[in-house]
Amino acid sequence: MMHDHRQMAGLTGQLSTTAATEPPPCASNPRKAERTHVEMDAGLRQRGASGVSVHVLDLSTHGFRASTHLDLQKGADVWLKLPGLEALHARVAWINGYLIGCEFVRPLHPAVLQMMVRK
Repeated sequence: MMHDHRQMAGLTGQLSTTAATEPPPCASNPRKAERTHVEMDAGLRQRGASGVSVHVLDLSTHGFRASTHLDLQKGADVWLKLPGLEALHARVAWINGYLIGCEFVRPLHPAVLQMMVRK
């Protein structure tokens, strides 16, 4: 009996039980949830610092995008204070000029997101 020692190419994939309505997160689109456009002022503070005003441009269950004059670093811990909610712990995921994108440490409940979007 002869053995075939050729290497087989490895394949990787992702299985889902939901309909493919939007592409899965990847390097070019790392979002875990769909963003909803909003225009609201909020408070943002870094660990051990006082809060400043920021303008939130979009919001999802997993994070937000805002404009700020703060000099933040990728990976920095921040707390977002949205109107009517307790401060939400998040981490800076990206920075582009005065825009920041942050991921919540604990995702927002979808009902809380809907409440904020309706304001």
